[in-house]
Amino acid sequence: MSPDNPELQLLESIYSAMEEGNSPALVSQRELATTSGLSLGLTNTLLKRFIERGWVKLLHVNGRKIKYALTPSGMEEIAVRTVDYFMRASRNASLYRKKIDGFIESLGRSGYTGLLLLGPAELDFLFDYSCIKHGIQFYHCYKICAQKIRALHLRYEGLVAVYAEGSSAEGDSVEGIKKRLGLPPSMPLIRVSQVLLNSGGEALTSLD
Repeated sequence: MSPDNPELQLLESIYSAMEEGNSPALVSQRELATTSGLSLGLTNTLLKRFIERGWVKLLHVNGRKIKYALTPSGMEEIAVRTVDYFMRASRNASLYRKKIDGFIESLGRSGYTGLLLLGPAELDFLFDYSCIKHGIQFYHCYKICAQKIRALHLRYEGLVAVYAEGSSAEGDSVEGIKKRLGLPPSMPLIRVSQVLLNSGGEALTSLD
């Protein structure tokens, strides 16, 4: 957990509950307060804030049991805000590593040979490590990637780009994001939140 960042503490608690049950977390606010180490009043306030911001959605109410689920925007918020907390949040870092590794492994099985990470930079080391492990070329700068492809007369067909939603203008289409970032129209593009929320195979189904 992140003891000096209550918003991140609560987001991480919801994420952990989702992973443990392999489904949206059916938990009460009191249970979330306990697992996150926050007061019940603060937990209630933050959950309302998360729903207003679109980070969490309320799926079901049954007595005092409430079903919460992180949205892609909520997962993106965790990814961006863990820059100072990865070492202390070792358990959740392990969950991220497992998701990323599954995704990279699926890329290799599907015939992809390279991955371009367009953010967040805080996840570079997890993607880089997994790419080395599975024999996938890793890039974190499109200009360098493009230079190498041109120099070696390679093709873009085997390359997948992963981007953080925060790096694109709100409401951008996939085509608009590719154009703004200077990516080839044919290059598959996937949000990092999809990688962290889904298993490798599920994330691959959303490649364009």
